[in-house]
Amino acid sequence: MKKVALIGFGAIAKLMVKKLSEHDIEGSIFLDSVLVRENRRDVTEKSLSSETLVVTNLQEIISRKPDVVVECAGQGAVAEYAEALLTAGIDLMIISTGAFTDDGLRERLISKAGESGAQILLPSGAIAGIDGMGSLFIGGLNKVRYTSTKPPLAWRATPAEKAFDLENIAERTVLFSGTARDAARLYPKNANLAATVALAGLGFDKTEIQLIADPAVAPNNVGQIEAEGDFGRMTVECCGMPAPDNPKTSATTALSLTYALLRDQRSVVL
Repeated sequence: MKKVALIGFGAIAKLMVKKLSEHDIEGSIFLDSVLVRENRRDVTEKSLSSETLVVTNLQEIISRKPDVVVECAGQGAVAEYAEALLTAGIDLMIISTGAFTDDGLRERLISKAGESGAQILLPSGAIAGIDGMGSLFIGGLNKVRYTSTKPPLAWRATPAEKAFDLENIAERTVLFSGTARDAARLYPKNANLAATVALAGLGFDKTEIQLIADPAVAPNNVGQIEAEGDFGRMTVECCGMPAPDNPKTSATTALSLTYALLRDQRSVVL
């Protein structure tokens, strides 16, 4: 049985826990504990089984020695908690990969993981094709572009809200065009996938990113990878529903976490 702890219990974590209960028929995953802020403790306890401990201090998680901790709380949580977990030799699954645009943080975490033997696990999130892009990288990857298209109002509370009249966008509009580093830094709640694609391929400064508002895709979020290498080309597009209570994030993000946790518990691993 795999002993799992979570950091954060928002829309993504809630959907992940729900899907684990539906698909983990053999009970191979045990949700041992969840770390939340003090003001979220009571409401989180009401949402979970009494078998799951809700804590507000990271040391309580570390002392329980989970097999893996799953981060579902944003880039700030990676900066705050990841180093201590990896130093303790605990595997860490990170969904807020935009945190890795901080080169110093990324290097420290990789170093700590190497010293302790822990692994940093990066699920695919709301996109497919990471494995295919990795194969192209082995053969020689030359160009990668990731395009994220969402309904205009999904870009609220981002820099786009100041530069564009989101409520009145009536056609496909490019909000951002640049590197993965800048996309993940400027749009931390929308563009973690930009960082995941960059980490799987050419890196933050050579991966091209476009962020687009388009009312025609509503209510879905659409992600597309275009990659070219010495041994071929790849185009992958995923069209997914937004997460409950959080239109900035695709529900597929939670599903990818569920799949990643269950994957190595099965007899046949894909």
